Amino acid sequence: MKRSKILMLCLLCGICVIGICVKQSLRKKFYDYNVIAHAGGGIDGHIYTDSLEAINNSYDNGARLFDIDLRFTSDIEIVLRHDWTGIDLEQPEFEYLYHVKQWSSEYCQEQIPRKYLPTMEQFKNAKIFSSYTPLSFHDIVEWLQIHPDAYMVLDVKEDAKETYSWIVDHFKENKNILDQLIVSCYDVQDLEDILNIYPFKHIMLRQHAVYPDKFDELVSNCEKYNVKAVNINLQYATDEKIQEIRKKGIKIFWAVENDLKEYQEKYLGDGVVSYWITENQINELLK
Repeated sequence: MKRSKILMLCLLCGICVIGICVKQSLRKKFYDYNVIAHAGGGIDGHIYTDSLEAINNSYDNGARLFDIDLRFTSDIEIVLRHDWTGIDLEQPEFEYLYHVKQWSSEYCQEQIPRKYLPTMEQFKNAKIFSSYTPLSFHDIVEWLQIHPDAYMVLDVKEDAKETYSWIVDHFKENKNILDQLIVSCYDVQDLEDILNIYPFKHIMLRQHAVYPDKFDELVSNCEKYNVKAVNINLQYATDEKIQEIRKKGIKIFWAVENDLKEYQEKYLGDGVVSYWITENQINELLK
């Protein structure tokens, strides 16, 4: 009797493992989707919230790719935040930061000395627009565990090497989660540093910040690092060399377009980074 129970338990465990593996193998490639929900997507007329409610709203509208902005707190935790003072999220708790001397890092990212930044607890306790839930990276990992078909496109606002080292140090035992992350790089040197930390499966290059109009270099680096998708600024939409990217089978995500009609007329067939255009809307257009 005891032996039969053990065999039954082993069988159930095996079925569970097989089920998880099948589910993961059936997950679509990230570049098969059409929309990257910018900063989690827009919600109630608000943008750049990187909030739980925005991400859930985008997911309900078909999104499976989410651009999220990553910054450190003063106690060296990673949270979702585009910037601290450039966009008003109506958080009086952080108004003191407007009086702290800032500087612009490479790619014009606003930086504030870390000692002045809020702690994780302070960040989490400050509602966005008095309504929306701020998220830590730990929260995102929990969310991804519940949504195994989703991917997070990481927009790192501070040092890339430090940020990815932190992520790998905290979650290296959870390969499934790391496989739901998309490395999104402004710089090839950053990419090499990141891949020396961990061999991430999914990579996206950001053309508009790295290359301006150096499309030959962009295509070459995509081939070298097996990059399947690029993020390109709308200002380059009429450049003749865009076709070279498509011919290589590299998915283009145009950034940032929020007008569905404009997207339909100019970019249908490519992907888009957007606050308001949804995956469900594009799927309807492609029927």
